[in-house]
This record gives sequence, structure tokens and C-alpha cells, in this order.
Amino acid sequence: PSAEHLPAAWNAVIWLLIKGIAMYPNHSVRLRLPSNMSGFTFIELQVVLAIFTIAVLAIAAMQITSINTNASARMSGEASALAANQLEALMALPYDHSDLNPASNPFEVVSGPYTLNWNVTLSDIDGDGADDSKTIMVTVQCANRKAKDVSIRYIKPEV
Repeated sequence: PSAEHLPAAWNAVIWLLIKGIAMYPNHSVRLRLPSNMSGFTFIELQVVLAIFTIAVLAIAAMQITSINTNASARMSGEASALAANQLEALMALPYDHSDLNPASNPFEVVSGPYTLNWNVTLSDIDGDGADDSKTIMVTVQCANRKAKDVSIRYIKPEV
């Protein structure tokens, strides 16, 4: 920008700087700004800094919440996969296998931060009064209190 676009006070400041440096190269030049040229006050800077700090703290709190929620969702997903795998393994067993014996309830397996439980109960699915199936309830609990427990139920008929 050319000097015509600057306020008159700035033209004077620039002229004094150029002339003062050229005339007195070994001396410091002191300039007084016109009274209508003021910067930010210390209080204004403190207010801006306080607002900025509050915003940064809010973003940090949001980030911490996001990280915790993602970890909880990951653990719930892992618990679901673990429960499904255990149920598939139990479905593949013969009807009279010891892991499907209701008298041995509850069954428990610990796998890392997860505790896998399953209970087997006899049930009558055709209503004739005779127990002709087993209901298997698989539950996975995580050591993290924020992760949700996962339960899956399956009815295994006697074939």
C-alpha cells in the first residue's frame, strides 16, 4: 500500500522513523504516538486470554470424553465377538457334553479383561412336559465398568 492509503498520523510516524534513523544512526529514536492511536489494554488482553483458556479446556474435556467413549465401544464390540464365538463353540458340542450339563452351572472362563459365563437350563419347547432342549445363556463382562455386558441366548434342541 502507498502512503496515500495510510492515516496522516502513520505518515508522520513513518517519516520520523526514516529521517530519525538516517540523521542519527547511533542514537535511539523516541516517538510519541498520537493520543487517538491506542492499542489493547492489559485488561482486554486478560479477558481474551481467559476466553481462550476456557475454550481450550472445553475442547480438552470433549476429547477425553471421546477417547473414553471410543474405548468403551471397542470393548463392547470385543465382548460381543467373544460371546458369539463361545456360543458357536457350545452349539457345535454334542447335546450330552459336560460343558452343557445344567448341574455344573455356572461355567466361567476368564480371557484377558473379559469374564465369560454361561448357564445351561433344561427346557420344554414342544410343551409335552418332557425336557427336550437346553437353553444356553452366554454373558460376557468386561473389567472396564463403562463397557456394557453382552448376553446371548440360544436354544439347543435334543436331536
